[in-house]
Amino acid sequence: MYQDLRYGARALLKTPGFSFIAIMTLALGIGANTAIFSVINGVLLKPLPYQEPERLVMLWESCPNKGMNQEMVTPPDLADWQAQQHVFEQLASWTGDSELNLVQSEGSEKIRASYVSSNLFSTLGVSPLKGRAFLPEEDQKEGNRVAVISYEFWQQRFGGNENALGQSITFNTSGKRDYTIVGVMPRGFQFPGKSQVWLPAGWNGLPLDRRYGHWLTVLARLKNGVTLAQARAEMNALQARIEAQYASYNVGLQVAVVPLLEQTVGRNLQTALWILWGVIAAVLLIACANVANLTLARATARQKEIVIRLALGASRWQVVRQLLTESLLLAVAGGVLGLLLAWWGLAALQGSSGEQVPRLQSVRLDVWALTFTLLIAGLTSVLCGLAPALEATKHNLHDALKEGSKATTAGLHRNRLRNGLVVAEVALSLLLLVGAGLMLNSFARFVTLNRGFQPDHLLVAKLDFSVSGFTTWQRPTTTRPQVALLELMQRLQTQPSVQSVAAVSALLHSSGIVLEQGQPPETPHVYYKGVTPDYFRTMGIALLQGRAFTEHDLFGAPGVVIINETTAKRYFPNVNPVGKWLAMEGPTPGQPHPLAPWETTPWSEIVGVVADTKRINLTADTVPEMYTSYWQWPMSSPELLVRTNLPAATATAAIRNEIRALNKNIPAPKVETMDQLLADVVAEPRLQTELLTLFGLVALLLAAIGIYSVMAYAVSQRTHEIGIRMAIGAQSSDVLRLVIGQGMKPAMIGVLLGLGGAIALTRLLKGLLFEVSATDPLTFALASAMLASVALLACYLPARRATKVDPLVALRHE
Repeated sequence: MYQDLRYGARALLKTPGFSFIAIMTLALGIGANTAIFSVINGVLLKPLPYQEPERLVMLWESCPNKGMNQEMVTPPDLADWQAQQHVFEQLASWTGDSELNLVQSEGSEKIRASYVSSNLFSTLGVSPLKGRAFLPEEDQKEGNRVAVISYEFWQQRFGGNENALGQSITFNTSGKRDYTIVGVMPRGFQFPGKSQVWLPAGWNGLPLDRRYGHWLTVLARLKNGVTLAQARAEMNALQARIEAQYASYNVGLQVAVVPLLEQTVGRNLQTALWILWGVIAAVLLIACANVANLTLARATARQKEIVIRLALGASRWQVVRQLLTESLLLAVAGGVLGLLLAWWGLAALQGSSGEQVPRLQSVRLDVWALTFTLLIAGLTSVLCGLAPALEATKHNLHDALKEGSKATTAGLHRNRLRNGLVVAEVALSLLLLVGAGLMLNSFARFVTLNRGFQPDHLLVAKLDFSVSGFTTWQRPTTTRPQVALLELMQRLQTQPSVQSVAAVSALLHSSGIVLEQGQPPETPHVYYKGVTPDYFRTMGIALLQGRAFTEHDLFGAPGVVIINETTAKRYFPNVNPVGKWLAMEGPTPGQPHPLAPWETTPWSEIVGVVADTKRINLTADTVPEMYTSYWQWPMSSPELLVRTNLPAATATAAIRNEIRALNKNIPAPKVETMDQLLADVVAEPRLQTELLTLFGLVALLLAAIGIYSVMAYAVSQRTHEIGIRMAIGAQSSDVLRLVIGQGMKPAMIGVLLGLGGAIALTRLLKGLLFEVSATDPLTFALASAMLASVALLACYLPARRATKVDPLVALRHE
């Protein structure tokens, strides 16, 4: 073996052109596969950093017929679950990963924080690094004001000082509250979300006794030996009893039990990553086919050496071993260079994806990646070298040793193998091109989608008035609960470059149930938000019927709502909805509002109908919407909308300056353009599209190189034949047609096979496509035409060279 390695290295150094192309081709395939393996291992396969993470699940209320798939849980439902279930060791909950205002000497700063139940950390199986976790009595409404902080917060704010335990931090949320630090979590722990601080759930100020208030997220740990199927069966039976008992409430009929890893990553992302790995594996196969073709050509040039070895007594296995050793050297060199490409590619992927891929930022090229690279390098050496080595050693020694036998030894079997490799390359390349084309088509439709509003020149700023004493959970004392918001909007409106200003309770929708007066309780499901009078003009949403809100639609005035076109068509068919009456669902109208317990749920009159808008998410679907007057439904954290001709940076500074002038304690808001928000929404499909397109083009390039190399070699081998043809009268066009025809035949067979494979396999992309069929005829036709054109060009260049052969020189070729 040592002798084979030395000889193989010398042989490769004697052909630097072949070695360089082969190594670079393999490095590309191996590097891409190593990078994506690291991502899949780190994101999908690596266990979550908790004790026995496979037993951790998320619990959601679910009622598909009401459009509830993963709805948060009501506090009374959670209490019933805890009392009656027998499949979980613990059930923990929290009320969301939110931003709180940390009070400092220089003002307030937003900090990611979560209100959690005292058993959250024990359910995860994670203990504090310093101090202690929450005590059960701290879950109560009158519990102690204590806090647990993250390791990173501890280092940043306290320099890792042990004296941080016992110190106080102050949050301003509807009044200042001091919290005593009792614990520090281990490095890197941030569950849920990006939490830096954890506070006891008993101090979140939420009413926890209302069955129609869905605001708890629930985590559970399965008992030993309990399966997901068993847990789902028991929880669904339990929830069905609760739903029957409280039928008048918005209670889910089922319970969705979702493994925590699946919840963390998401099914669409899992599908996308496995598809991407399949794509990159196809690129590696194309690279192997290319190198195998190059190796075949090189073996033909070395046939005299091989024949002499066999004639002198070398066994066929010894010659095959020598050729495989050379392939192994190429694969190992490609693997080493591939590791560098994988490191660079992983860094580029982490930089471009941001936070779109969970757990991606912690992925590293570890020992598993090195092991995978070693294995794939060995497999690659076999794929590239075995078939050419076996083919190269098929010789009839008597014929092969004759003078002029070169043409005979490059016979039918070898040509079939080369053409078969071309067919495989083309078929795989077309499969990848079709996939990339479908994703490009889908992405183009998504980014050019008319969402029903005008996103250009529109700024969005998330405000927080809780520091000014306003809270959604207390009864307003005036008809205008947020004077500061009104004053801010008026100040901005006076600026010359500002066209309009509005506020909305939340740009993304909240869902809920509404009741129609005088109709059976079918409980129509709508999405709702509170908006100021200029909201529709600022967003560019057309008013179709009735009127918009006015400054007279204040708190205490008769309730009014505006619905969208979809709501009107679905729930008021063939009837003018203006003048009809609706109410948000509570136990009955006149009882406390599910989201604002300081307000009852009076009947509200429909005063207008507006055009539909599409949701700002990946589905971009149109749903029933209901708008209420913001001044009748104020929230502590509204979003400000400003339509302006000013540059984004200038407008952002103006907004922040006006807020500071109003109240310096209000945190400076994050200001984004609507275009940026929409870009964030499409970040994940953009990344998927870019990667599929990149590797589709790489496959196209490799296929072109493969076809070109085969045709160039075929022309060089047939120089004598071409010279004879031209000597007896063949024209250049005849030679051109002959060479191109022979080259395009395997290419077109590959196209046909690739089309069949694409029809079968692109259905896997169905869940990733937007308004595009997985068998879109135009995409299939364009991809086929592109690949056929590239193949034609790859055949034309060697064919054109063949037409310039001098017959006299060619006849002396042998």
